[in-house]
This record gives sequence, structure tokens and C-alpha cells, in this order.
Amino acid sequence: MKIRFGPAGIPIQCNGSSTLEGVECCANLGLSAMEIEFVHGVRMSSISAESVAKIAKKLDVSISSHAPYYVNLCSKEAEKIQNTKKHIIASALITHKAGGEITVFHPGFYQKLSPKEAYETAKKNLIEIESELKQYNIKIRLGAETVGKKSAFGGLDENIHLSQDLEMVCPVVDFAHVHARGDEKITCEDGYRRIFDRLETELGDYVNHFHCHFSEVEYTEKGERKHMVLGTKNEPPFKPFMKLLAENGYSGTVICETPQLDLDVMKMQEEYNRRLRN
Repeated sequence: MKIRFGPAGIPIQCNGSSTLEGVECCANLGLSAMEIEFVHGVRMSSISAESVAKIAKKLDVSISSHAPYYVNLCSKEAEKIQNTKKHIIASALITHKAGGEITVFHPGFYQKLSPKEAYETAKKNLIEIESELKQYNIKIRLGAETVGKKSAFGGLDENIHLSQDLEMVCPVVDFAHVHARGDEKITCEDGYRRIFDRLETELGDYVNHFHCHFSEVEYTEKGERKHMVLGTKNEPPFKPFMKLLAENGYSGTVICETPQLDLDVMKMQEEYNRRLRN
């Protein structure tokens, strides 16, 4: 399978409320990925994670996770940094037990730091996170998600550079965020092409196992306001993205973050498959 599609969280069409039921529902809907949302903390037991790993492997549903939202790798406060490390490490460990290969995180905020100072602070803290994870002898990627607000650290340039400097880190392109922040205005296929060309030039084989987020977005001059369902404003448009993926033979995972989750990701998968057939 070239591209795996799945929702950010349990499908809204799922009658159950557990991660295990969410994985089963994804498979029943013909989806092959699901991102576990640890929004307010990691509250999955090791036993539950191992059960998820077994069913996900059986049903061929790839697992990823999103670390809690309240992390900030750029903070100058020791307690906040300690909590940030704890949340990312806990997310990565339980994701590994659930059979996942990547934990996505929000890098942080500039606050009073210059972009260079924020970069060096985030890099230092990520090195320490990598070091602790290596002690557990697990293989997992840490996905630095592109941010949607101009006040946040973690633009496309910064996350690519983090990936170049750090062993376990890779960029997770959230196309709505990239568009809203102004890192790349995506109005047609060319916008997506420029991003993928850059990923391939600077990170090589990453385009053959990328991980990304997608939704439409409402935004202001300060950046993202909220995610929108497909067909609301067509910003950014999903059909040119599916065309690019199908015609260029890229491989990876597309996680849908619109309010309609599985309903919208099924639209993307249908468009992608249609492009493959043509």
C-alpha cells in the first residue's frame, strides 16, 4: 500500500469509545491507520497497549500517537521542561507497546526567545529525550509537527533542521498549519510539490515513509484559528494533494484532523484511489 489513511482519534462512526474498538472500526471502514490522541495525558495501560498492538497487526492498521498538547520544548522554566520531557517520553513508550512507530508532538513557543535561541533550547531538550528513550532500547520516531501560529516554534524550516540534527526526529507536515502560518501558501498542486521536493532534497528517503496531518483551516494574520471539514473553504485543497501523492508514487501516512475525521479521510482515500486508477 502506497499511502495509509486514518483519523486523528477514534472514528466518529465507531460505536465504541476505546482505542481497541477504534482500530477495529478503522479496519471495518477500509482505513489502514489511526493516530491515538493523548491530548490531556497518557492514560493507556501497558496491557491495553499490548492488546492494541495485537489487533492492529492482525488488521493491518498502522498506529501513531500525538503527545499531550501542553508541551513546550522552548520553555526556560525547569518544571515545564521536566513535564514536557515526561509527556513525550511516556507517549513514545506506550506508543511503542501499542505497535506504533511515531509519536507526534508540538515543539513549543518562542515566548521571549529569538528563533535561534528557541531552536537551540528545543534541540538540547530533544537530545535528552532521545538519550532516555535509547535506554529503553526502542525504535520509534519523534514527529515534530509543523505549527499553525506565528508565535509558535516549529515552522517547516525549523522542523526540517531538527530532523537533520537529531537521530530520532522527523518532520510531520500539517498542511493546514503550513498554509495558515504562511510557511507555504497552498492553493494548488504546486504548493504541495514544493514541500515534497524540499523534503526529498533535504531528507532523502523520508518521502517514502512520511507522516502528515491534513484538514482545511480557518486562520487570521496571526495564523491558525481552527480546523475545518473538507469542502468548507478549500484551504488548503485536498484533491491536488491526492493527485500529487498518486502520480509521484510517494509512500506514507495521511492522518485526517478535520471535525469529521473518518468521514473526511475516506473522501481523501477515495480521491487518491481514483487518481491511481486513472
